[in-house]
Amino acid sequence: MKIKNKQGNNDGFWVVFFYVVFILLFLGMGVGGIYYSVNKFYSHINLVSDGVKTEARITGYEESWSKDSDGNGSTKMYSPVITYYDSSNHSYTLHADYSSNMREWSNDVTVYFDKENHSKAIRGGFWHLWFWPFVILCLSMIPLGIVLFVLNYYIKSLYKRKKRW
Repeated sequence: MKIKNKQGNNDGFWVVFFYVVFILLFLGMGVGGIYYSVNKFYSHINLVSDGVKTEARITGYEESWSKDSDGNGSTKMYSPVITYYDSSNHSYTLHADYSSNMREWSNDVTVYFDKENHSKAIRGGFWHLWFWPFVILCLSMIPLGIVLFVLNYYIKSLYKRKKRW
């Protein structure tokens, strides 16, 4: 049975179009989050197992402004700039890929860096290495689960329609 509006046009096209857009959007969010998390876990495991662990120091902060959720105000954000040394006492700088609304409570941190490419480094610690990629992995499962649920429902409804004919 075709659904017709007052003008006589078929609305089935728009239902299918928005359904496909919804599925692709949620599928992209789910797969993108999983890819990001697995990539982070893989690079972190490689640097922790094969890299060099060293003590480092926060030597400064890059400041930026973040808009508040209500859109009326803004918050000053701090992203640490970390300096670490290799075994030859060469200095390297790591610009952290995260920011916070307050400065770190300690200037001493742990850094893992690659033996061949000293500029490839990450900040150590449970929160930075493992917790946040795990949280992103779990959150990306939500849209992926919604997509699988909707696809399962749609496929079952198609089989029920087919059996009625």
